[in-house]
Amino acid sequence: MPRYECRTAQKGFAAGKAFVIRPDRTGEYRQGNPAEESDRLETAAAEMNRRLEAGKEHADPAESAVIDAEILILNGEEFLGSARRGIREERLGAPEAVKQAAEKLCGMLTESGQDYIRQRCEDVRGLAAGLTALITGGLETPAEPCILAGSELSPGQITMIGPEMIRGILTETGSATSHVSVLAGNYGIPYLYGLENLPEKVHHQDYLILDPEGAGVWVNPPAEKIREAEARQAEIAEAREKQRKQAAGRVTRTKICANISRAEEADGLPEKGADGIGLFRSELLFLNGAKAPTEEEQFEAYRHAAEAMEGRETVIRTMDIGSDKHAVWLEMPKEINPALGLRGLRVSLEHRELFRTQLRALLRAAVYGNIRIMIPMIASEWELDEVLREMQTAALELEQRREQYRIPEIGVMIETPAAVIIAAALAEKARFFSIGTNDLTQYTLAVDREARGMDRYCDPMHEAVIRMIAMATEAAHAKHIPVAVCGELAGDPRGTERLIRLGVDELSVSPAKLAQVRERAAEIEDSMAREIRKERDEGIRSPAEGELIPMAEIPDPVFSGGVMGKCVGVIPANGKIYAPVSGTVATVAATRHAVSLRGNGEEILIHAGLDTVRLNGEGFSVYVSEGENVKQGQLIMEMDPELIRARGFNPMIIVVRISS
Repeated sequence: MPRYECRTAQKGFAAGKAFVIRPDRTGEYRQGNPAEESDRLETAAAEMNRRLEAGKEHADPAESAVIDAEILILNGEEFLGSARRGIREERLGAPEAVKQAAEKLCGMLTESGQDYIRQRCEDVRGLAAGLTALITGGLETPAEPCILAGSELSPGQITMIGPEMIRGILTETGSATSHVSVLAGNYGIPYLYGLENLPEKVHHQDYLILDPEGAGVWVNPPAEKIREAEARQAEIAEAREKQRKQAAGRVTRTKICANISRAEEADGLPEKGADGIGLFRSELLFLNGAKAPTEEEQFEAYRHAAEAMEGRETVIRTMDIGSDKHAVWLEMPKEINPALGLRGLRVSLEHRELFRTQLRALLRAAVYGNIRIMIPMIASEWELDEVLREMQTAALELEQRREQYRIPEIGVMIETPAAVIIAAALAEKARFFSIGTNDLTQYTLAVDREARGMDRYCDPMHEAVIRMIAMATEAAHAKHIPVAVCGELAGDPRGTERLIRLGVDELSVSPAKLAQVRERAAEIEDSMAREIRKERDEGIRSPAEGELIPMAEIPDPVFSGGVMGKCVGVIPANGKIYAPVSGTVATVAATRHAVSLRGNGEEILIHAGLDTVRLNGEGFSVYVSEGENVKQGQLIMEMDPELIRARGFNPMIIVVRISS
């Protein structure tokens, strides 16, 4: 029972018989004359186009964009055109012409110097493998659900076989950011890659057990282990279906929304349990064509998504191109480090008419639904000011054209440490925050998230990243605006809990993860409610009317980390603060923002507001003095929550058991 080490692209567990795609049958191939080879190439290309188009029609709409990219590569001059020339000018056989065309295109991509572009070579080689398989008669389809294995795979092969027939994927080459990985992730298919000499180790109909958590694959294990694997797989399938049904009826404080890349992906999202669209990546409209999308094309796409959501929020991000996302029609400077260059909002501000075209389309579409606009890669306050000015210009242009429009709420993506540091200022002008944890992680930790071998260094659960999220959340809530998280961390079970406990208001994930994340969110919120009840049962009573907040969710590391002792927070409904226990007043802060009581062998601190010592007593009144005896429920102090918020502070009341 050999076990081979691999690398994990998509987590999960899968077991079943291997269906090995072996496209390289060139050793058995009989080459004909150039005319015959051209016919074979064209016939295979036409069949692949047909299968891709058919797969796009029946696939989850979320994957259509990936298939479109595959079709563009297939029919491009650099690929199919090059193969045609190889047959015509060099008298190559069709399989060899395809192979050489793929390598030439990969050579061009490799010269780009960008990891994301270089990794597209895997997609090109997978496409070439599928096309070669059609030419040589090697592309078959499985009769039953299987583990799809091959040296190289393309998104088209997955689509043509059908995701419902694929339990797991195993390849020799690959990466966690390839299009194959994107498809696998959205379909919920476990995916391992990096198995060297795969054709020698895995054969057709071998029984495989994929364990992405342990990054390994077992080949032909004993019967007992196979029975265990089948039972586990059945349990997983049953649990997923149960989770889907349960989640559909669960109501959570945290909104669970969907990330999409195409308007059509919004179809059916309300039925799937999405509270809204937390991220519509509009850049796909700009990346997949030979020219920029027109205002009308954008308007139709945005309206489609908004109407499909039936009044639920539809957050559309303005074009986030640059860095690893390139539009062929837009001339961009060659940069040594594109991730730190012209990207996101910077592209929009450097191409104002292009930006205004998008804004006009968004303002027009906002008439048809609950659209909100999100701005990527904000790092300075002046950038947001420029966006707001462009918005007014776009509105004026529509006014002059006598078009119907509505100016939606504007939010910003928190993706840089700079945005976190100035979050309080941004929250004065933005109506919501959305934290993009993928970029925030790479900029906080100085790690290129697309670079190979950087996985262990690019940790979104790093304490520095978590603190950044906490700071942004606190700044937003101080100004009464909501916070969403739309990066990969939102769909990670560990991340889901940490984010909810930090107090974020919304998690936005891929449609395939909606049920899983909603169920997890419900469990976490139930657990938090039990913790609050336990705190109350153990003697800490609320000193004010309002919403109780568990210790871990208090947006201050001193309190949430338990540095001062066990505590609980209260978001006050008014400014009146009562004694949570009977006892003696031990201390009264000179700045009147804190009072401590001693009774029943313990000391309780009532701390009104976060960091409010800096207010020097403004907004606070204390009605007791040190040494005075008080009874539980007695009014001991008052504060002015609105004044405290206006000064930029959080009025949350913290009750701390200092000793017992």
